[in-house]
Amino acid sequence: MEQNSNQVDEAKQTPQTPESAGIEPAQQMGQMRQALKKNLSRKILAMLGSCVNCGLCAESCHYYCSTGDSAVIPANKFDVLARVLQTYFHPVKSRLPFSANNHLDEEALAGLYTAAFENCTLCAKCALTCPMGINTGEILSLARAMLCSIGRLPSGLMKPVETAIEIGNYVGLSTEDFVENIEWLAEELADEIGDPDFSVPIDKQNAEVLYIPHPLETRDLPFLLMYCIKILHAAGEDYTFSSYDFDTANYAYYQGNKDNMMRIARRMLDAREKLQAKTIVLSPCGHGYRVMRWEAEKYLGKRFDFPPVRTFIELIHRYLREGRIRVEKNKFEGPITYHDPCNIARRGGVIEAPRDVLHALTSDFVEMQPNRARNFCCGGGGGLASTADFGKIRATVGKTKAEQIRQTGAKIVVTNCFNCLTQIRDLIQIYELEGVEVKSIVELVSESLIR
Repeated sequence: MEQNSNQVDEAKQTPQTPESAGIEPAQQMGQMRQALKKNLSRKILAMLGSCVNCGLCAESCHYYCSTGDSAVIPANKFDVLARVLQTYFHPVKSRLPFSANNHLDEEALAGLYTAAFENCTLCAKCALTCPMGINTGEILSLARAMLCSIGRLPSGLMKPVETAIEIGNYVGLSTEDFVENIEWLAEELADEIGDPDFSVPIDKQNAEVLYIPHPLETRDLPFLLMYCIKILHAAGEDYTFSSYDFDTANYAYYQGNKDNMMRIARRMLDAREKLQAKTIVLSPCGHGYRVMRWEAEKYLGKRFDFPPVRTFIELIHRYLREGRIRVEKNKFEGPITYHDPCNIARRGGVIEAPRDVLHALTSDFVEMQPNRARNFCCGGGGGLASTADFGKIRATVGKTKAEQIRQTGAKIVVTNCFNCLTQIRDLIQIYELEGVEVKSIVELVSESLIR
């Protein structure tokens, strides 16, 4: 474990702050002030002024539990923003002609960037512990919005969003390549399913389900998408893919930029409208699910005119409950444990469905402690998993999750989010969790199907 201690030190010694965006100080302040005006709510103001300094939030934060660094205690993190607002954006003081604080210096910007993008994954676990209900992630989303307004963003939250808005998916996959890959998958599955006429529907009108995949599944990890298709086929689902939108991810949410978030979200809504599909089901993706299930309707100020967007595990749960699919129990050797993705479980409400599915799959299920809504973040959320420069930080703050896994004695860690899969796979290697592997719950169900 000495290697991990060194990673803590290295992460502290090399803060990941981007170069200056090259904006004039007056313009910079103006853009940040506009972002503040657009995103500041009474709720955030109330939370900023409600901390009683009890310290209970410390033990709920995977950053503090992994490092013991007081700077990453949630109350201290949002205090960075509070000081910036008080010093530079006070409604009266900041506008006085003799004020010396009429622009943010580099030190203030770097401190805000570190607190908002490096030291918080927006997991919201602290809100469940705080007696005042303060959600540090929600507060620091405001800091992200302000920094985004001046182009002060991690690299992993810039290019993917630009590509998603320009091309339609964050990996830049063309429509032609998407269709070709789906057709190839159908050919591969035809032999396995035993149906030479098998095909995967694309742009089918009036389907019950519009299934939106993760573009990395389509481009790089087709076996993950094959698992989903096998389950949909086994359940006899009336489903379709869209050649217009095939990206469940929405990294603009982690930017704090709601306009960019909705540009991406609207493409998915337009795809459903074009095909007149009854509802949308998403490939496992935490932030993509949160945006489409909760944030988009909040932004629009109204409910969608179709049934709620679901993550795929909810559909699998329904298939099992209705007897539309059957699975072989104990095909995978246990013990098996489950990691709750923050945006799907704690912030999304999908908590018992995956557990019901796992109980159908194994007699040897063991919970992490704590679990469900109070489970610890894996350390890969908030855009950290998409930014290569944050690798050391992810490794360091993932220590708490690694210890949770170790204490279960599990051989398989199951989860329901693409980023969580990536992060936990890395943690297994870094913290030498011998004999442990991480799998998608979709993989377990697909491989256990009884035909």
